[in-house]
Amino acid sequence: PPPPPPPPLFFFKAEAAIRDAQESRGLGDVYKRQRFDRCLRRLLGYINQSVLEKYLRLGLILLDNKKIKSSVKVKSDQIIFYSDEINFEKKNIKENWDQDTTKYYTNLYNKILIKETKEYIAINKPSGLAVQGGTSQKYHIDGMLRYLFKDSNSTKLVHRIDKDTSGLLLVAKDQQTAITFSNYFKQRKIIKTYLAIVSPSPKTEMGVIDLPIYKAGVKDQKKMIVDHDKGKKAITEYKVLDKVSSRIALMALYPKTGRTHQLRVHLEHANTPIVGDKKYTGSLKVYPSDHRLLEHESISQIKWSHDGIKNLQLHAYSIRMPSNDLIEAEVSEDFKKNLKFLGLQLPKNIDKIFT
Repeated sequence: PPPPPPPPLFFFKAEAAIRDAQESRGLGDVYKRQRFDRCLRRLLGYINQSVLEKYLRLGLILLDNKKIKSSVKVKSDQIIFYSDEINFEKKNIKENWDQDTTKYYTNLYNKILIKETKEYIAINKPSGLAVQGGTSQKYHIDGMLRYLFKDSNSTKLVHRIDKDTSGLLLVAKDQQTAITFSNYFKQRKIIKTYLAIVSPSPKTEMGVIDLPIYKAGVKDQKKMIVDHDKGKKAITEYKVLDKVSSRIALMALYPKTGRTHQLRVHLEHANTPIVGDKKYTGSLKVYPSDHRLLEHESISQIKWSHDGIKNLQLHAYSIRMPSNDLIEAEVSEDFKKNLKFLGLQLPKNIDKIFT
């Protein structure tokens, strides 16, 4: 049976949308598809996470009159119900940063900053660093932005990339810029190009993967799959930049939509999974880590086996703006070493591949 409503209720209608948490996707509003806990704080004020979790379990905070988890993504026009006994702190919470965190975020920002204007910041996120915080994440991009800009509402990430994906991230300095960029992504006025080392090589040199994606599985074992009945539309354009016979290739990828893990799912489905991907490994383990590759002694140093390997060889390389301005994020030293080891060449003018 549905849970009974909590004691005397106020309600807030979440008509505005927020930035989409999905990779590379833009939306025109400010409060759509954000985690419920983040949306709640932006709309009503600060509340401690452990207290919030307790209220959610007790049914003192509901979404559309139903109990939910804090990680649920909100949609436009949903209604948040909450007990009038709950006090949301309207003032900005001043965070206390310890010396190690202060040093880490200062050095990180100086290292990964690509470009800063009056409207936005462009950074080159390293692989292994999460964009959002969590119970197991001490350091993350959101934390860095809060530390640097103090007001957590002043800067807004307009798109996301996976923790294990490296590369370019845009951060809007104000809400209007965030809305503008989100619309650019949604209307495909921004071209974002990724680089990936894959194995085996795809069967065709270029093409478009148009396959719907759906989240399947139970609890902690959920993953995105291709599902023609339940899936959401997902389109990826690709081109092979270089390859070693049919064994391994360097690809350029353009996600025209921004579904969760879209590039990884599409390449897995095409049986050309990304090297180092532990989750989307393809239907075959094509080469074990001790396999010999042409003239190379061994490919073990490329971290070939997906077991225990976190080094996903996927990099968000460039963004071309509607104004034709180009922002590029240089590939990591690890990515460069793997290209050199395999004999793969990174061509110039990659940003002009997709138009």
